[in-house]
Amino acid sequence: MKRGVLFILVSMLISHFDLAEQTTYNDEKAVIKKDLSLEYTEKLGLKKAQILNIEIVNDSTLKVYINECSFCGAFSNAKVRNDIAHKTLDWFLNKTGYKKGTVEWHNKSKAKIMSISGSLSASEIKLGSSCSTR
Repeated sequence: MKRGVLFILVSMLISHFDLAEQTTYNDEKAVIKKDLSLEYTEKLGLKKAQILNIEIVNDSTLKVYINECSFCGAFSNAKVRNDIAHKTLDWFLNKTGYKKGTVEWHNKSKAKIMSISGSLSASEIKLGSSCSTR
């Protein structure tokens, strides 16, 4: 009987430590994402409310989730849109140290609005759905 109780207590203790470690990791990841978003916002001279979320996936792709209402004017102007795209790719490649990468902009519904792929010297911008897609 005592072994059974001891086994249950040890099992509960181990699972508690696993959960605590996972929570700490997730909290750190959330802080990193928040810092990354703040750094990106400051570098490009954007307002905090314009960027909903930012994440690096597959180490070579940056996904930026935007408040599309605050970007529609900028994204409809090709010169401004391309300037934002190139500045963001430059920032991302400098941040990661990669020579090539991809940046994607998504609205809050996760529809891709545009992307830029390549290097600083040779990149391609592709437009996705309209900013007004919700």
